[in-house]
Amino acid sequence: MGNSYELLIAKINEFIRKFYLNKLLRGSIYAAAIILALYLCLFVLVYYSNPSTAAKTGLFFSFLAISFVAIGFWIVKPALAYFKLSKTLSVEQAASIIGDHFFNVKDRLLNTLQLKTLADNSPQNNQLILAGIDQKIGDLRPIPFTSAINLGDNKKHIKYILLPLAIIIFIGIIAPAILKEGTNSFIRYNEEILPKAPFNFQVLNKSLTVTQGDDLTIRMQLTGNEFPQDIYIEDGANTYKLEKENISHFNYTFKNIQKNKSLRFFGGGFNSASFMVEVKPRPSLLNMSAQLVYPAYLNRKSEEVNNVGDLLIPEGTKVNWQLHTENSDELAFILQDRAYQLKVSDNMANFSTTVRKNSNYRIVPKNSFVSNTDSLNHQIAVIADQFPSISVTETPDSLSTKALYFSGSIADDYGFTSLKFKYNIKEDGKLVGEQSKAISIKNQQIENTFFYLWNLNSLDVKPGQVLEYYFEVADNDGVNGAKVSRSEIKTYQVPTQQQIAAKLAEGSESLKQKMESTIKLANKIEKDSKKLSQDLLDKKQLSFEDKKQIEQLLDKQKQLEEAVKDIKKQNEKNTLQKEENNAISEELKEKQKQIDNLFNNVLDEKTKELLQKLQQLMEMNNKGPDEGRIV
Repeated sequence: MGNSYELLIAKINEFIRKFYLNKLLRGSIYAAAIILALYLCLFVLVYYSNPSTAAKTGLFFSFLAISFVAIGFWIVKPALAYFKLSKTLSVEQAASIIGDHFFNVKDRLLNTLQLKTLADNSPQNNQLILAGIDQKIGDLRPIPFTSAINLGDNKKHIKYILLPLAIIIFIGIIAPAILKEGTNSFIRYNEEILPKAPFNFQVLNKSLTVTQGDDLTIRMQLTGNEFPQDIYIEDGANTYKLEKENISHFNYTFKNIQKNKSLRFFGGGFNSASFMVEVKPRPSLLNMSAQLVYPAYLNRKSEEVNNVGDLLIPEGTKVNWQLHTENSDELAFILQDRAYQLKVSDNMANFSTTVRKNSNYRIVPKNSFVSNTDSLNHQIAVIADQFPSISVTETPDSLSTKALYFSGSIADDYGFTSLKFKYNIKEDGKLVGEQSKAISIKNQQIENTFFYLWNLNSLDVKPGQVLEYYFEVADNDGVNGAKVSRSEIKTYQVPTQQQIAAKLAEGSESLKQKMESTIKLANKIEKDSKKLSQDLLDKKQLSFEDKKQIEQLLDKQKQLEEAVKDIKKQNEKNTLQKEENNAISEELKEKQKQIDNLFNNVLDEKTKELLQKLQQLMEMNNKGPDEGRIV
């Protein structure tokens, strides 16, 4: 029984192999028919429609996809089953197919397989079941299961291959250009294959690379035997007519190009191959800001300036630029003709410098494609720290020759460090000493006034030495160091004993002359006043001449008083000078007392009283004719 059953299974397996061989043959015919039909349609379509590269690419890969699916489904799948490399029909499924062909064996074949399964599951009835299986196998042995499949039936399907193949061969004989050019254009799906034209489009531009934002003039020349009247250029969905220079030369200018362009010419019913205008990104500086860090001595807070360009800043200011760029790899920061290369990171670059003088700068963005030479020049104007100014007025003491008074003012743009009074002591042209005294001022104020007294009595100097003196002011320049300005240098020569004596003698002589003149004037006033008093005793009314004489007399009295005051002042001055120079003696002091007594008694009491009465008479006479009279 065992050998009979195995023989039955072998016959079924042989049927299964032939079943898949039949599928493989038929599937090959179907796959070939579909591929040939698609190929026929596609090369004809491509030849007559001249689709774009994108459309050809879509058609090409669609053709490949359909071909792979057809081959996979109709050829690869049954082939794998034929070689038992994939799932195949089960014995029961094969028996059912065989039974469909041999109606008289369908039930017996299935029963045999079922009995075998039952015998395997019921060992106690094994002998009886196996006897029944042997009887059925004996009845099935003469039947050739493989004859259920006729491989020759596939011949009737060859017509599906022959029809598209015949059409392809026919086209290849009658119009080989359609087959050749259509196939060539279809296979070269990523290239634009154009129909043969009686002329050629030739781009004359040496380079079709342009920087973003620039203009580009496309120059084109036609070559061949026949030329169309007009030529157009296609830019995507837009079409432009080229300017005609002559019968074969045309041009068109694209303005402000921002991105890559795929262009092609057409005219006379023919198109040129597409060509690409490549746009390189233009490096640009979008904006820049700056932080201004002022010198510390100015006491100004740092300042942020947006959209910075030209600058007006104090000397010594540190400027930190923040530069915002686009499409830039680096920047050239050109300051006073010196270039600093700055790396750009995340579209940002920074540059810092301390500005000490007027400058100009410009910024040139760069990338790997282009250096943007179109950059603006900016100016940096520096406000230099000015020298301080000083103005001094010198006033000598009205009495003492050894005291000098100074008043003055100082000014600066930012403030001061110090104000000093300095003097040098020279003897025979050589410097033998120098002194400096600080004067208190408000350093943070830009204007100050000051006063200073210089007492020469306190100086340790010798007769004949020369003093050079001046004021010196220093500003608070924290960049260049304090700048110093001086007042006019003046000199004072310490007099010798001979010069002192001569000057004192001169003063005494001058005083003596003034005193003599004053005494003469006093005597004359006394004489004239007495005479005028006698003349007016008997008069009841003053005449014009009388009034005039009284006025003249009173004027002389005033002159006398002024002269006396002047003599007193000069006398005090001479006395002080003598004391300062230790030139006064007991004899001189006695003479001085006599001079003082003379001043006090230059007019006797009687004359003074008479002059007072004359004054009263004048005043009363001016009031009325009967109100005044000398008694």
